[in-house]
Amino acid sequence: MAKYLYEVSFNRGRSNPEHGTFLRNVMELNAKPPDYGGLNNLCVISHHMDRETVYELCAEGLKKSRADLSVVEITKKTLASPNSTHRMLTDLIESYFLPHGDYPNIK
Repeated sequence: MAKYLYEVSFNRGRSNPEHGTFLRNVMELNAKPPDYGGLNNLCVISHHMDRETVYELCAEGLKKSRADLSVVEITKKTLASPNSTHRMLTDLIESYFLPHGDYPNIK
């Protein structure tokens, strides 16, 4: 089964009052932080479901901060774009995700 990569971001990170709920949700989805600083407001999730479903899984239990949550699919096009924030995730994707899975939208 093909998988997709998603960039999940949460505005204000740890200073958001619902960060604990966000953190619990993304940890259950095996989220990986982009660096060694841990999960603050940005992570990468590998999942076989579509973007809307991943958004709902990450937003479960959020009451006021659903608008602060953003889920964007990572593709070959967004990795190559000079205007995309996904370029900073290239090392994580190449060293962790690509050796362990099949991502047709990145090949």
